[in-house]
This record gives sequence, C-alpha cells and structure tokens, in this order.
Amino acid sequence: MEAPQHEVGMVFGVFDGFHQGHQHFLTQSAAYCQKLVVVVARPEIVLALKKRFPRHTLEERIDHIRTHNPTWEVIPGDEKIGTWSALKKYQPGIVLLGHDQETLGQELDKLHILHTVITAFHPDKYKSSLLHKSPQ
Repeated sequence: MEAPQHEVGMVFGVFDGFHQGHQHFLTQSAAYCQKLVVVVARPEIVLALKKRFPRHTLEERIDHIRTHNPTWEVIPGDEKIGTWSALKKYQPGIVLLGHDQETLGQELDKLHILHTVITAFHPDKYKSSLLHKSPQ
C-alpha cells in the first residue's frame, strides 16, 4: 500500500452500535492519512439530524472506537450544528465521508474542504438503521 497522502484526515459520525460497516469505514478512511481524527456526534446533534437519540451514550460510542483502534484520535463533536470546531482545530487535509453523508459533503463544499466518499461495506446488511430496526 502507498504511503498516506494526507497528514491529518477526519471523519464525522454517530457510530451507534459500532458494527462491521463502521469498522470498514474507519479503517479505509485511516488509509488516506497519517493521523485519523474521528468526530463522534453528541446526542443533541443526533436528535436534531435524525429525530432520535442514539442508543448508546457518547462515552460508550467513543470507547467502542478507541477499543477498536487506540491510535485514532476520537473526540466528541460540537454542541451546536455548524460550529466546525474540529475542522478549525485539526485542519484536516481531507475529510472522509460515508456513503450516506451527502448533506455533510454539501456543507464541506461550501467550506471548500477537500473530501471523498468511502465505498460502503455491504450497506444492505451493515447499516445502523437496519441493524436496529430504526428509521434513518
């Protein structure tokens, strides 16, 4: 495999019920950068975006990711939508998006932030809303 192209890469997500789809997304994202920063959405943001609270606490969701790969920097997201404090602090060379994060991609376009979409890993099987029988 070639050396990562970017010093810092970043991903955003809820990561509720950490499953193989999440693991694939994060592992593939990490290949783009030397340092991966994982921004985990706070419950109030999940409620605003998905009209429901996550099943797991913020701390549990962060711990699942850290346990999977302790080299990734895992941080809580902003308390208010559109603040982008993680982008400002870390200034990633690239943001990696999941296959279903089109709206986030549109926001990153407005901010002129380089981003790319990571191919889904069996999205018909490993998607939180399917695994937990909840609406998207």
